[in-house]
Amino acid sequence: MSTIVTNDTPDMNPKTVKSTEPVVQTRNKNLKFVDNLADYKVHHDDVDIREFDVRLASGEKIGEVEGLLADLPSKLVRYAEVEVEEDIINRHTAGRYTEDDKHVLVPIGLVQINDDKTVTIHGLGLDNMVDYPRYERKNGYTTNYELDTAEYLNGFHEYRDDKFGGFIKEGRTKQRDTFDDTFYSSKFYTGKFSR
Repeated sequence: MSTIVTNDTPDMNPKTVKSTEPVVQTRNKNLKFVDNLADYKVHHDDVDIREFDVRLASGEKIGEVEGLLADLPSKLVRYAEVEVEEDIINRHTAGRYTEDDKHVLVPIGLVQINDDKTVTIHGLGLDNMVDYPRYERKNGYTTNYELDTAEYLNGFHEYRDDKFGGFIKEGRTKQRDTFDDTFYSSKFYTGKFSR
């Protein structure tokens, strides 16, 4: 699992990104895009996967990692933000998304980092990516988007968990502005594919 550290932490191989873009606001006050954190960087023992191509286990390219969403209190990356390719976007016919809804948050536990500067998303087929909950980046995302994503994955993924599914359905989660470690203890976030 990727971790982040403050810039004053000694590092043999720093990759610090300072963005001039406005900070994307979220309802989960603990989650922030690493690009927008001038005082943080990906830990030198972890691979910074931003700008890596994203492939499914079948080998089909579906997009690129545009950002990493980190949980500041735990200093762990929780999601890889993927900008989905136009071809995948255009296959969706249910009318739920606009042409601007090009981004998805993939829980980091589903991501395998490869030696060729690509990542593989496990447990998802092409049809799953076509219907995956998406959002427009300039509008950010909400805790409800996180829940929608987790509930979607919990419907078919090998990491689905009855306990986790029950947590998603509890009404108390719908209005939260943070999630605790119980939410992120699912294999979606801690799975074997992380490194």
